[in-house]
Amino acid sequence: MSKQQKPVGVDAKKMSSELFALTYGSLVAEMLKDYEDPRQVNLQLDKVGFNMGIRLADDFLSKQAGVPKCTDCRQMAETLSKNVIPAYLGVSATVNNWESGDREFSLQIENNPLTEFVEVPQDLTSLHYSQMIAGAIRGGLEAVHIKVTTTAIETPTNTVIKVKFIEVLKDNLPAGED
Repeated sequence: MSKQQKPVGVDAKKMSSELFALTYGSLVAEMLKDYEDPRQVNLQLDKVGFNMGIRLADDFLSKQAGVPKCTDCRQMAETLSKNVIPAYLGVSATVNNWESGDREFSLQIENNPLTEFVEVPQDLTSLHYSQMIAGAIRGGLEAVHIKVTTTAIETPTNTVIKVKFIEVLKDNLPAGED
């Protein structure tokens, strides 16, 4: 048997992120064909991201046992920017634009891998191309009982995810169970 070798000069992680970016671009293009309305595509991308986020929360918590429980929005934002986004997107994020008494903030993602090969046409300005990331953040936080709203906004230089804290969700047990 011959041993398979990795081609010289090829970084497997870089190749995986490029494949993911191209696949994501194809998904968005197909959704645009199916739904025709960019606002409907935004909703679908958010829904896909939300479902992914619920599963990624379990994955993150199982692999990152040392991350403390967040007690406020600043700690939540810090965990998202320094731990979660680098773990799943491979890039860093910065937290800024605090509003509403520390209940709203923005995550600024430089070099978003999803937008690496993309140029959104001018007639699709209402398309939030990276809304899947916003949905994943919303789903992941809801999995740990934190309700937020999220929106992705593309700029020529980066992606901004606006996060607004709504409430801490309570566990609801079925009737008759304690």
